[in-house]
Amino acid sequence: MQIVEDLHVARVQKRMALSVVQTCGELTSMEIDLPEQDLNISAETFPSGLNILVVIDTNIMISHLEFVRWLKSEDIPGIGKLALIIPWVVLQELDNLKKGKMLQHVRDKAIPAVQFIYMCLKNQDSKLWGQSMQLASQKMYGLSDENNDDRVLQCCLQYQNLFPQAVVILCTDDKNLCNKAIVSEVKAFCKADLITALQKLNVNRHQDHAELQQAKGGAELEKTGRGDASLTARFPNMLPNLEKNLGEALSCILETEMKIAFGNLWMEILYLKPPWTLANLLQCYKKHWMAVFGYVVPRSLLSTIECLYKHLCTDKAVDSSTMRILLQESKKLFHAFSSRSDYNGILPQAYAEVNKLYQTLTEVRSDSEQDLSEDIMVLSENAVCEKMEATTPNLQDSEKEKSRPSFRVAQENRHQEIWSVLEGVWNTMNLYSIEIFRKLDPNTVTKPSFEEAFLGLEKLLAAVNDIREGISRILTPTSSFQDIWTLYNFLISHEINNSVKFTAEELYECVSQELYRERLEVGCGQLAQLEHTVKQCHASVHVEAKNRGWL
Repeated sequence: MQIVEDLHVARVQKRMALSVVQTCGELTSMEIDLPEQDLNISAETFPSGLNILVVIDTNIMISHLEFVRWLKSEDIPGIGKLALIIPWVVLQELDNLKKGKMLQHVRDKAIPAVQFIYMCLKNQDSKLWGQSMQLASQKMYGLSDENNDDRVLQCCLQYQNLFPQAVVILCTDDKNLCNKAIVSEVKAFCKADLITALQKLNVNRHQDHAELQQAKGGAELEKTGRGDASLTARFPNMLPNLEKNLGEALSCILETEMKIAFGNLWMEILYLKPPWTLANLLQCYKKHWMAVFGYVVPRSLLSTIECLYKHLCTDKAVDSSTMRILLQESKKLFHAFSSRSDYNGILPQAYAEVNKLYQTLTEVRSDSEQDLSEDIMVLSENAVCEKMEATTPNLQDSEKEKSRPSFRVAQENRHQEIWSVLEGVWNTMNLYSIEIFRKLDPNTVTKPSFEEAFLGLEKLLAAVNDIREGISRILTPTSSFQDIWTLYNFLISHEINNSVKFTAEELYECVSQELYRERLEVGCGQLAQLEHTVKQCHASVHVEAKNRGWL
């Protein structure tokens, strides 16, 4: 354990912080000079049936070399194929340890570890692979260039992406690195727990495999399988390219907006720390949507985030129709953020790549595939809106149904119920604002009560702004069912109202009536006046609080 602690301290103090590119020349002096053969691993060279990849950290190579030898050479009961992965940064650290540059007392342990790796690579042992310098130099979103722990973790994430059919496991005795791996959705175990974990993992994989085969069999019998083999066959890189561009753009946007919102404390507030997978990124967006991103882009775009997460970060198969909608949703998300910033040029580049993928998919779709698009499962709020808008004219054309007096009376009563909810929201806002203004009276306010009231004031300002924007969109001459979502989402999700018992379609029908549109115009003017008053209060209270030293 002393070696593990010493290696960890050396990494933390950056005595082992090595540049991938700058130090590559030094490796010519290593005792593990690579043979001339190309050792880059590709999908084509992936051994058939290999299902476990174990990434070995430096402390394991130093402290447990015999265990590594055994792990490579022995067939573990219950495990099919297994290979060891040596990250590039581990090769660099072993090189420096071997020369005694870092920790003198581990020099004698580093030399046999280097020799062992060299013999395996020289003999092209299929059970030990080395991460290439080219692969290690490829940056992944959210990873530090100076942190060797992150470089080991990057190796794990890269091999997860390269070989999704394999299970990648990190073996390290560094508990903090294990923590980083686990929160990044990488399996991590110390040397003592690895064998038990492998055997347990194999049992679970056999069970999952049997369930998967059973599910596939049922899908084939029903002939409704969700997978689209033709998509993968014709566009093998489409899904990886979409995920890559989403990851690069969303990571840059996440970091930028969190820094703007929280300053130097952004990393403390962040839901999941880097390095991020695409799933991590989308989870962060969902977690911080109301507090951060909902003020930057329309809050209704949360449905786009949920759509992307549902179909890119789960085991759901992606067919050509689903891919088309995912590309559309990605373009819509990028377009919304583009009104805010180009995020150092990353966003326009990602948008161009996604648009290119969308055009490629659209151009080659056959007529039969286009016919099937009418039956696509609803994947997002946008798809819901398109479907609802398409059905609205049918409702209007059904004169026979609507001509019945009972129907008209029921509809009018329903519209009155919906309008009463909107009036209730307005009354609640007015009462809430009066209470907040009273609590912020400079003659009576104290610091503890001020903090609570000031938070309530900011919450009120956001609520007034949201509902006013929603109504403004509905009142535009070209408004559609899509525009109802800003208002409807506010009503069903905001804490200020808990009495919504109607659907978005019913709300759309109500506010489409001339009577209620006229009332909405009056209400929108009142909301604008309230918003102006709240903003003035916010500005004056902010100045008073600064003068008192409370901010």
